Amino acid sequence: MKKNILIIGASSGIGYDLAIKLLQDNHNVYCGARRLHKLDNLAVLGAKIHKVDVCSEKDLTDIVDAMTKEVGHIDIVYANAGFAIAGPVEETSIEKVHQQFDTNVYGAARLARAVLPHMREQGAGRIVFTTSIASRVSTSMNAWYSATKHALNGMVKGLAQEVEGFNIQVVTVEPGCVQTEFDAIQLADMKNTNTLACYKEVVHKSHDFLDNAYRAGSDTSSTVNTLIKAGFSPSPRLSYQSTLDAKLMFWAQRIFGEKLIGKLFVLLIKKTKVNP
Repeated sequence: MKKNILIIGASSGIGYDLAIKLLQDNHNVYCGARRLHKLDNLAVLGAKIHKVDVCSEKDLTDIVDAMTKEVGHIDIVYANAGFAIAGPVEETSIEKVHQQFDTNVYGAARLARAVLPHMREQGAGRIVFTTSIASRVSTSMNAWYSATKHALNGMVKGLAQEVEGFNIQVVTVEPGCVQTEFDAIQLADMKNTNTLACYKEVVHKSHDFLDNAYRAGSDTSSTVNTLIKAGFSPSPRLSYQSTLDAKLMFWAQRIFGEKLIGKLFVLLIKKTKVNP
């Protein structure tokens, strides 16, 4: 059945490839992103595109209002916008932390606030949030990114209970390392944040450990397929892990516990050989 679908964070990587797949399946797809020019090819394929910054409540309200006026209702929303900062907690400015939360947590909440009145009125709907396995497992130099994803996970669990009575379903999809442009921004920030000599070695080892993980990571297909499953399943789970590494980390932490998994990451990072 043809669905009316909104994707926020569609300019590259997972969101972009998700939009292409949904357009190929002949759904009505509206796409929002800060970098409007990156959506041009999606427009050629049939998407309706809008410039949307998730830090702007007006941008989100405008695309939701446009969509409801043009196609009548919204069936599925994909909250996919996000970015990652990296570096030692001690050195990361609170201003940068605020920007991270403003996009990854408050931006997702703004989107939910924009679509929920329409979904309540129509008596149905589904919101799928792209979180991360970092919503469960934290690693060196990714504390603040993990903090936003932990917070988003907590918000979504409560939201799911709040809207169940309105026939609105809320789902999370948790990728691990996926080969997109996402990692380049995160890895560059890790080194740029570090100025204290006492952190230099662990920063460089953490950088190369994560770089190696991304290089060995999945392409976007498993996460795109999982997002579609989360959006279209008649009885979705609350959360899905979409890549092999995410599934392994999920089960390893459940079996061995957070403390032991943390020690394992410390050991693996210590053993990482720094690339010249």
